[in-house]
Parts: sequence; structure tokens; C-alpha cells
Amino acid sequence: MEYLGNEAVYDLLINLSKNETIDLRTVTEKTLEDFSFGGERAYQPAPSAATRPNGQRTLFRPFTSDSAVGAKLVVTPPPRSDGKKEPLHGLIILLDALGHPTGLMAAEEVTGYRTSMNAMIPFCWRRHVERIVIFGAGMQALWHTRLILSLRGDEVKRIAFVNPSKDRVDALIETLSKENELRWRSRCSFDFLSSSAPNYQQQINARLSEADCVFCTTPSQIPLFPAALLTERGTPDRQPFISAVGSWQPDMIELDPVLLHHAITASEGYNPVTGEEKGVVLVDDRDYAIENAGEIIRSKIMAENMVELGLIIALRSGKIRPVSDRQIEETNRFISEGACYFGAHSEEGWPFVIFLAMGDLGRYT
Repeated sequence: MEYLGNEAVYDLLINLSKNETIDLRTVTEKTLEDFSFGGERAYQPAPSAATRPNGQRTLFRPFTSDSAVGAKLVVTPPPRSDGKKEPLHGLIILLDALGHPTGLMAAEEVTGYRTSMNAMIPFCWRRHVERIVIFGAGMQALWHTRLILSLRGDEVKRIAFVNPSKDRVDALIETLSKENELRWRSRCSFDFLSSSAPNYQQQINARLSEADCVFCTTPSQIPLFPAALLTERGTPDRQPFISAVGSWQPDMIELDPVLLHHAITASEGYNPVTGEEKGVVLVDDRDYAIENAGEIIRSKIMAENMVELGLIIALRSGKIRPVSDRQIEETNRFISEGACYFGAHSEEGWPFVIFLAMGDLGRYT
């Protein structure tokens, strides 16, 4: 049995080639399809969490397949005396179908990679990805950028990071610049927008007015920007892709609820499952989103206004028989060029990628 600490997991993941990264994206797509369409949802135990009076939160997340089972345990430490928090730490435990232990690995890098890879599925469907805005400067922002550069770095021209801390973003950009020079060699430029700067509203308005993709990777408890910055921008013929992965508890919210209502009522929208000409919000797990995603709860949008990624994957792969050729054509148009909103969950979701690809890890370790 192998134990992979965070350094080993990082070394394994950062050195994947583009083709190997695409292979893991395919594994993730298949897992989402199995969950939403193939019946695997019925065999996934519900996550649970325990929060102590001092603020320590422990997450217990079991998962199963027909060939292996496992669990992820993650501890969010309580605030320190100065009010700051230590990073979360955790462990993934893997067993074979007979219950024999086959592996242990630290959960931090895996969680960052797996959630980012979920967001990369609809991102890779997009036609335009030249200008990107990322809110946050933590593990999710880091792995989102790494995968963006690995999968489509030759198309991306600029990535702007939004965060109050210049020092933190400077460190993030330094890390990414070194990794990019060594591995992906994208000509993408990086810049920083301070959310505490006096002219921030003018800067973020300019960036969002031309953004092709917006990634939100924060544990924010208030919307990160007003909906109007995207709904009223001057390029209606070039709609953005917006991903929010940070809201995994009801009190967290990154997107203005008005933005979700705009998405589901947009005249250029399309529902890939029903064929109705109205927009939808894409999610990885609709049941979980309804109960735990702050944006969904506060916007009060209904289950029928959400479509799981796995169903779109099943439709495009032919597992779901389309009602007409137009259904596929309109689905492809919507996911590649329409105003597309995606929400995943950075802590409570399955560790899809590594769990199902574990059999291949031996050649890397």
C-alpha cells in the first residue's frame, strides 16, 4: 500500500502531459455521466460534517464504485487567536472491492485538482477563452490556472487575478510563471486587480466587460461583483462562461442571485435536457446544490432550472437519445457560446479523478 503525501501528489499531477491531463478529464466526464445517468448516484453515501464550538469543522465524505470504495476526511482548523485560519488538511483512504486497503493520500492537492478539473469540462467546451478573470488566490485559483494553461494555454492571452492581497497574488503569479516556463510555455500574461484599491470598481468593470471566462474560487459570504457588470456589458454577441466553485455551504455565495435569474430567463438560452429555449445553470450535483450552494438557495431557482454536467455528457456521447438533430446542435451552441453558468463544490464533492485513476498511479510513483 502506498502513502502519497502532498508533495508526492503535487509532483505527480504537475508533471502530467497534456494528453495525460485530457485522459483524466475524460475519466472525470465518465464519472459525472455515471453519477447523473448511469445509476451511480444511488450508491454514494451522503456526506456529513461535525462542527465544534471552537470553529473546527470535520468533513466525512465516503464514495463507492463497483471496483473500489473509499472516503475523504478533511479538517478545517478553528481560527487562531489572531483571527486567521490554517489551511485545511485531510486524507483520502482507498480500498479495493473486497475491502483491502490499497492507498492513502493527502487530500489537499487532490481536492484542488479534482474541483478544478470539474470546471475544466465546460471550460473546454467554450469557443472563446482568450481573456480570463479569476477571483481568489488560493489552492483552487492555482489549480484552475494550471489546468487552463495545460489544456488551452496556447489560446489564452491574459489571466487577471482579483484579491485584496498583492503579496499573495505576487507569490501565486511567481509560482505559475516558473511552472509555465518549464511546462506549458503559454504566452499568456498575468496581472493583478486589488479588490481594496480605490479605483477597483473601474478596473473590475473594464475586465468583466471583455472577459470570456470568469472563475470564482473563494469562500465569500457576499457576491463578488454586481450582476450588471456581466448582464449589461456592451458585447451581447460574445457571452461569458462563469464558474463558481467556492460556495459549498449555505452561508457562502460568490455570484449575485440576479445573475442566475438572468441566466435562466435569457432569450438566447437553451435547456439541453428539455429542449426549451430558456437558459439553465450547470451543476455537478443538483441535489447537493439545492441544499448547500448559497447562490442556489438565495436565488430560489428551481430544480428544473439546473442541468447536471453528466446529463449533457451523456447526451453528447449518444447515451441519451436526442429528440432531434436540433437538440444536439442547440446544446453545442449553448455550451460553447451562450451565457453559461457552472457551479461545483470544492470540499464536499467526490475526489473523482484520483479515485478512479488510482490503478495508473504506479507508473508515476
